[in-house]
Amino acid sequence: MNQFRIRLLFISILLGAGAVLVVARLFSIQVIESKRYIARSRDQTQKRRMVTAKRGSIKDRNGTLLAVSMDKPIALKSEDLGVNEKKAKKTALLRVYPLGDMAGSVLGYTGKDGYGLGGVEFAYDKYLRGEDGWEILQKDGRNYQYRKIGLPSREPREGCDVYLTIDNTVQKIAQTVMKKTMQSVKAVSAMCIVMDPSNGKILAMVNEPAFNPNVPSVYSLAQRRNNCISSVYEPGSTFKVVTASIAIEENVFKEDDILYGNNGIFEIYNQVIRDHGSYGYLTFSKALAVSSNVCFAKISNEIGNEKLYRYTRDFGFGCKTGIPLPGEEVGIVHSVKDWSGRTRVTMAMGQELSVTVLQIASAFGAVANRGVLLEPQICEKIVDSKGNEIQKCELKPVRRVVSEQNAMRISRMLKKVVSEGTGKNASIEGIDIAGKTGTSQKPDSGAYSKLRSWSSFIGYTPVENPMLLCAVVIDEPAAGEMGGEVAAPAFRKIIQQIITHPELEYAGKFIRKNINEQENADSSGKMRLPMICGKDRQDAISLLSEIAVKYKIEGTGNLVIKQSPKAGVFLSKNDVVTMICTSDSIGNSGNVIPDFIGMDLRDAINLMGVEGLKPFAVGAGIVKRQKPLSGSLTRKTEICTLYCSFEG
Repeated sequence: MNQFRIRLLFISILLGAGAVLVVARLFSIQVIESKRYIARSRDQTQKRRMVTAKRGSIKDRNGTLLAVSMDKPIALKSEDLGVNEKKAKKTALLRVYPLGDMAGSVLGYTGKDGYGLGGVEFAYDKYLRGEDGWEILQKDGRNYQYRKIGLPSREPREGCDVYLTIDNTVQKIAQTVMKKTMQSVKAVSAMCIVMDPSNGKILAMVNEPAFNPNVPSVYSLAQRRNNCISSVYEPGSTFKVVTASIAIEENVFKEDDILYGNNGIFEIYNQVIRDHGSYGYLTFSKALAVSSNVCFAKISNEIGNEKLYRYTRDFGFGCKTGIPLPGEEVGIVHSVKDWSGRTRVTMAMGQELSVTVLQIASAFGAVANRGVLLEPQICEKIVDSKGNEIQKCELKPVRRVVSEQNAMRISRMLKKVVSEGTGKNASIEGIDIAGKTGTSQKPDSGAYSKLRSWSSFIGYTPVENPMLLCAVVIDEPAAGEMGGEVAAPAFRKIIQQIITHPELEYAGKFIRKNINEQENADSSGKMRLPMICGKDRQDAISLLSEIAVKYKIEGTGNLVIKQSPKAGVFLSKNDVVTMICTSDSIGNSGNVIPDFIGMDLRDAINLMGVEGLKPFAVGAGIVKRQKPLSGSLTRKTEICTLYCSFEG
């Protein structure tokens, strides 16, 4: 009996222990570890799927699309992408750059994961990328996935649109000119920046050879780089604007102070600094105009090491400009303690330091902007998917480097560089331009190469109230041309096309200045004849009487339809202006015909667009003749014929 009870007790304890274990396990599963098992169950029956947000677009300042994301990949042929067919036959694109290599290095590109990997795509990735969403899908026994009402989800938030300060039209003009220039002089590469010096906004940033972000794998990392901010070079004589600014600001020299050019030779520490000409006595202003190395060597000796170094840093060299693009270099500006005996002299001429194109352009912008260095801007505004503006470009002054009065004095000196110095090839008739040429030999085995060099020109216009600044740098022109020979003409072509382009706001302003600006007297006292063609007869008489110009009238009408001589001619005291008048049958729809002779055909046609004229071209190249003649008055419906030729 006792033995039976013992067995029963043992079985009862065993069953009780089992029951306790089962209850404990159930408690653990349903209470303690419930979340883990719920998740495991959900993984078997549900799936979380990410919904990628659509990447925002990149646009120029006028809203032209520069980069856009597609809902589905599109396949493009190599010829559509503008790349070598051997390298890329057909490519499926989700992120499309409609303009191909236009500003490619500035825009950057994206990786397979959709993240920005260069340029604006990288710099503004957090705005462009947006925020991904997600959704829960139900799975059945066959692992088929479907949406089920009631399951949670979150909608993706589209990326913001980034509007750049880049103007596609200006970019296209600059890039086309730089490409042709590089090819014509057989250069290794070319760089160009066009900006508004009054606010630091970049209107164009060109790197040639160009990079097409649609197919980044076709290009090496070096080819994708934005050389305008990532490559450094010795600026050469363009840096003399800094040396001249110090001399003026510190009252070391005045414009008319005399310097002796040593007949083009200056010796320092058994080394010879030479000029391109054998100069004798020059004024400070003339020394800048002809870019005398000897004179600037003497100027730097008067300035001294500490001031030269301090102003160099104040002008923004040796540090980043602040533009929010990746890969910007700071350049090289050695501390005074590391200078050699000749550093002061050579640095004043733009050697023994290195800069980026953006740095030197910003330095010229400081002079153009009445002495205030500005932080360059590349982003005009950022707009979210609902159209709300969440960020806007703001003027960002860095520091004042020279006084307003002295900045104007320097600008007038730079104006003489273009009008009578090394920058003559940058001049545009009727337009005030200030600028500086630069030619710097590349270092080669401890010395400077005689064959390899950088040629550059940096200038701005109009001088009194600058609206456009353009920096051109040509890397290793094959024949070793100087900045005034290769970079200055490129500058002229870019500016000329910008100010005559009918779709840009500069056209009307510059053309009116060219045609109507009344600089009444030249240095000899002669009077400049204003435009009277198209004016009312009495208004023309009043205008000529104000500047004491004699006149005679032919015809009896009230409208001046022709004048002789043409506007802009300087008149002597006894010269007589003839006004041909007729009845006001042409009315307010009439146009005064500008002088197109000597202009490139494209520039002439652009100017016609501004003036509302209809062009008809005979031949191509440079305009040799025109009909009607300049100064005539014609209806908008009439055609102006241009006779052109490539011959000189």
